Amino acid sequence: MVIEAESDKIPFFKQYFSVAILVANVIVFIWQLLDPTGQMQIENYAFVPAEFFAGQKLWTLITSMFMHGDIVHIIMNMWFFIIITDNCEHAMGHVLYFITYLVSGLCGSLLHALSTLIIPVWGPILADIPSLGASGAIFGLMGVYLILYPGNKFYLPSATGTSMRKVSAGYFIITYFIAELSYAIYSIYAPFGSQTAHFAHVGGFIAGAIIAGIFKGVKGTSYKKKPKS
Repeated sequence: MVIEAESDKIPFFKQYFSVAILVANVIVFIWQLLDPTGQMQIENYAFVPAEFFAGQKLWTLITSMFMHGDIVHIIMNMWFFIIITDNCEHAMGHVLYFITYLVSGLCGSLLHALSTLIIPVWGPILADIPSLGASGAIFGLMGVYLILYPGNKFYLPSATGTSMRKVSAGYFIITYFIAELSYAIYSIYAPFGSQTAHFAHVGGFIAGAIIAGIFKGVKGTSYKKKPKS
């Protein structure tokens, strides 16, 4: 599990939208657990590509971003969210950060939906399967982090799992994205090989990276000089 190698001295709890998003995800997950059927919230609020193309339940583009399939799903997503989100919000400012988060999540869901149109034979079946999770939006933040903080350092478990190795954020994120892109392309030919919506990750990442690229082109490196307390 990735962790920051050095403290960036950016106070997480002063990044208001980051805190709100974290709390919202936890509250929604608890609400999901309270569903006696285990399916009612998923049926009403998860994103289903076929419904989207039919113009139905369009709100699920947003609601699905705050839902998770199980405890491992939310812990993994929120752990990495906490690692990268404070830097992104601090650099971009609260409003642009929140817009970037939502746009990344939306683009992730839309690319996932479009992928069901290009997958031969099984595409229509996949289009009826609900998808949920914050991963598309979080991959958008990964794109932001890559553009704005490529030189930051992360600790990753070694191949044996007995020690940690230090790598740059740029190396880790680019490697991770290439893996996700490879899985996404592979899923076109083996759509049931994974339950993960890899195209949602790819779409979210690209959206976040584009927004961050425009932001950096306008602001230069001034975001690095902002007070951290």
